[in-house]
Amino acid sequence: MPQILRTTLVPDATPAADGTVTYSLPVNPISAILLTVKALNETSTLTAYSYVSALLAMVTNLNVKYRGATIVDGSLTDLAVIFACLARWFPFSLNNESEDNQVRSLTVPILFGRTPYSPTECFPASRSGDLILSLTEDIAVAGADGLIIQAETIELLDANPERFTKITTQTPAAFTAGSGNYVDLPIGNKLLGFLLRGFNVPDAADYQSSFGQVALQVDNVEVGYSETNWETLHGELARKMGLSHNLNAHYHTTDTADAATTYTDSLQQEDDGSLLNNYAFLDLDPLGDGTFSLDTRNAAQVRLKVTADATDATASRVLPIELVEIGGAAGQA
Repeated sequence: MPQILRTTLVPDATPAADGTVTYSLPVNPISAILLTVKALNETSTLTAYSYVSALLAMVTNLNVKYRGATIVDGSLTDLAVIFACLARWFPFSLNNESEDNQVRSLTVPILFGRTPYSPTECFPASRSGDLILSLTEDIAVAGADGLIIQAETIELLDANPERFTKITTQTPAAFTAGSGNYVDLPIGNKLLGFLLRGFNVPDAADYQSSFGQVALQVDNVEVGYSETNWETLHGELARKMGLSHNLNAHYHTTDTADAATTYTDSLQQEDDGSLLNNYAFLDLDPLGDGTFSLDTRNAAQVRLKVTADATDATASRVLPIELVEIGGAAGQA
């Protein structure tokens, strides 16, 4: 029978400068890495305070490779959102105060399956040095400095998994206005969905977005999503994640000039500036059991056709979720 083993991979690491560090992961079957970012508020300018954004920004890339092949790759911000969609496991933060130099921390789960602790869906046992975690760190960002990293692992002794999830980041060229934008997607495994991170999203006085309308094509034939809109896909984050404040920070306003000494009732909550504003999810596994997953083993090309509302200055991102079957013809790790 499988047994849970929790171990500390990184007890407390304080980087002296920006850069990339690597760690060899355990050899036992692994369900998750729990990555904790510790830092101090750098809020000498109070408006620099953020609920979670600054802490997430301190790890600009997280990568897990097995014998050189990528299993997980993305910024910590993107991965926090995608794992909230995949398993409804949200980051949770410590000491949410805005005072300068207050200690802060945030734990982000990095999962190898849709269900944490599942012995049938996790990364299988490996040999020492085969499974490597790399972190690209930024020790001082707007709102936080004094980075310290902790990491723990959830291992499942004697588990014999049948599959695991694989998450990569696709960064196509910046979109141009109109329907001539395509994002090539991985083939060879089942696809469970895609996290979309748009550079341009509705704000202020216009509804323009990078992913204005999206269609999914397999060998030039529309499959599953013949056309869907950014606003609807963004709205489905609540269904996929469940409602939670842990990523969707909000603030209140006051109408007094001297807010330090005089308080009045504020308006209702606002979340302008929430990091979730830039995300949407295209779901191919709404039941969580693979019923509607897209099997790409016999496809020559799978891609998203994107109609952008305007020409972007910066590239958007797409993070596909693949389901890799272990030992079968579909396993393309």
